[in-house]
Amino acid sequence: MIIIGHDLIEFKPLYQIKNSDDISKLPPNSTVVFEFGGNEKLIKYCHENNINFAVKTDSIKEALLSNAAGASYIISSFEAAAIQELAQNYLFDAKILLKIDCEDEMEEAAKNNIDGVLLPRGIINGSF
Repeated sequence: MIIIGHDLIEFKPLYQIKNSDDISKLPPNSTVVFEFGGNEKLIKYCHENNINFAVKTDSIKEALLSNAAGASYIISSFEAAAIQELAQNYLFDAKILLKIDCEDEMEEAAKNNIDGVLLPRGIINGSF
C-alpha cells in the first residue's frame, strides 16, 4: 500500500496548485494535485508537458477520464472501492488514493484493496 503523509514513512508530498503558473514555483519533478472539475485545460497542460499530476475526483467518470489523460494518482474521498475495482479491471496506470484524515482509516482502505492512502500532511497547500 502506498502511504503518503505519515510521519514514519518517507514520502514526496503532492503540491496543491490552482493553475499552470504555480508549477514553475515548485521543486523539479514535483507531483501537482488539483480538482478535476473546471481544470480540463490544466490536465491537458500537465499531460502535454510530462508533469506528474494527481486529480481529485468526484465521480467514476472523472476517474476514468483522469486515468486516460495520464494522471499518476486519482484521489477520492468516496467511491474509492468502486474506482479501485475499475482500475483493476481496466488496468489503470494511475494509482488510486483514498484521502483519509487519520491513520486509523488505513485498515478500511486495505480491506478494500485500495492502492494507497493520502493523509493531510501529504499535500502542501498555499500560494507558491
